[in-house]
Amino acid sequence: MICKGVVENIMGYIDAELDYETLEELEKHLAECPECKSFVLTYKRMLELTGKLRERTFVTPEIRAKLKDLLRSKIDR
Repeated sequence: MICKGVVENIMGYIDAELDYETLEELEKHLAECPECKSFVLTYKRMLELTGKLRERTFVTPEIRAKLKDLLRSKIDR
């Protein structure tokens, strides 16, 4: 199970937009929680892959936006 704090802050973490205190707390948690660490690594990899695929014609900006919306909806739960 992924911890709520990680899910709530993953976008800010990936985009390097977290304040210093939140960043420190999140990185400490990731060092202690293998499930959350795996989630963050998987999420980063997914963004890398979709970024590479974005250059191909079958992955449109709309599809990328829908994927981000889907992930954000999971955060709101």
